[in-house]
Amino acid sequence: MQTRPEDEAPLWAELHGELTTLSEADAKAELAGFGVRIPRGITADTPEDAGKRAAALTGPLVVKGTGFAHKTEAGAVALGIPAQNIASAAADMGAGGYLVEEMATGGVAELLIGITRDPAHGFVLTLGTGGVLTELWRDTTSLLLPVRRDSVRAALARLRTAPLLSGYRGKPAADLDAICDTVMAVQAYVVAQPQSIGEVEINPLICRPDGAIAVDALIRRTRKEG
Repeated sequence: MQTRPEDEAPLWAELHGELTTLSEADAKAELAGFGVRIPRGITADTPEDAGKRAAALTGPLVVKGTGFAHKTEAGAVALGIPAQNIASAAADMGAGGYLVEEMATGGVAELLIGITRDPAHGFVLTLGTGGVLTELWRDTTSLLLPVRRDSVRAALARLRTAPLLSGYRGKPAADLDAICDTVMAVQAYVVAQPQSIGEVEINPLICRPDGAIAVDALIRRTRKEG
């Protein structure tokens, strides 16, 4: 774990209330309010409604069933679906609700961005290889909040996936400014309400030459009053 400069105090606050896990759509909406880029999407209660509302989106699309702890293992994720096939793809999942989004394509790498509450150290930021390689590579580095932009760049350079971010064997490089923007936006979300946050995670962040898009997000926080 990398420490901060001595002149910066750790970000720490007592937790006020029991934690609840937000839906993926709600988590993305909260992060988007702080500047995180997310895919265009809609939510629906039934397959029929999902099919109708998906007509406003540009395919290919992703449809996810809600209410599952592990959507992929439950068969509740379908990728690359044309808008006209969303209703049937959703019906096959048998979920209690659905999230349909435009599919993020053109990524050169996938990253994990996570912030967790540590009783001893305060809030810890973890950056690492994301997507299906997260558990396989276990390629992460951690810093204590608050972090500065230059520290984020240095941390990204330490990852095994760093060559992909900088353009491996002549391939396009990822937009490092957009990646750093995303990390700083997630930090801003936590800094705005440290007494309410238990965990925030984006996995994966699709890193493209022209930006970075959070295609999955998790937030565990206390319930908002009112």
